[in-house]
Amino acid sequence: MQRSTPRPKGSPSRTRCARALAALSIVLALPLAADALMIDVAFTTSTYQVQAGDSYSVLLAQHQAGSVLGAANVATLANVSTAVYAGGVTTDYSVLMRVVLDVEVTGLYTFQVGVDWGRGGVAAVVDNSNGQVISEYVRTDDLWWANDWNNPDVFTNQVTLNQGESYTLDWIGFEGCCAGSSTIRFSYSGGAYQTLDDVNLAPYITPIPEATTGALIVFGLVGMALARRRA
Repeated sequence: MQRSTPRPKGSPSRTRCARALAALSIVLALPLAADALMIDVAFTTSTYQVQAGDSYSVLLAQHQAGSVLGAANVATLANVSTAVYAGGVTTDYSVLMRVVLDVEVTGLYTFQVGVDWGRGGVAAVVDNSNGQVISEYVRTDDLWWANDWNNPDVFTNQVTLNQGESYTLDWIGFEGCCAGSSTIRFSYSGGAYQTLDDVNLAPYITPIPEATTGALIVFGLVGMALARRRA
């Protein structure tokens, strides 16, 4: 039986495969894009009562000093409660609702806040480029909005956010009882209010790039080269 002649080293097929693999290694070595939006909820144990003169940094430290009852990355800040995120605990806790975002559209953003903070709390905005607190609003009173946006306990905080900048938006509240829910909604430049969630924020934040066409082409080249080599 006549044997086929072995393909010499450096053949076109093997060369194409090597080039494709080299290109793929370059693509895979590129850093992944950071998320343009992150929404988190965290509950901890606390008996703290917000005092006149307290600052955002003081209240963040008080929240972080407690034992964690529950924490989650979420898609929305609607109906945030211990029943959903902290095993149904009903007394002596604090809640942190946090949004980290990279802004695509400059403008005035207004946040309307409906909460159950029997011991007060704070709304704050931090510039992530330097850690500076650019806005904070401390409440020392008993807040319960009763799921009614017309309730006088509903409050707002406003801030101008600039394109190309990254910010952390924090709402921290302290509760003695009785595990009511919290919801935050926002408006842009005096527009209608929308629930603060990943869908409604999408038009205002920097888009997250999908897999590049170049990467897909490289994967295709690798597949073709391997197929030819096996032929």
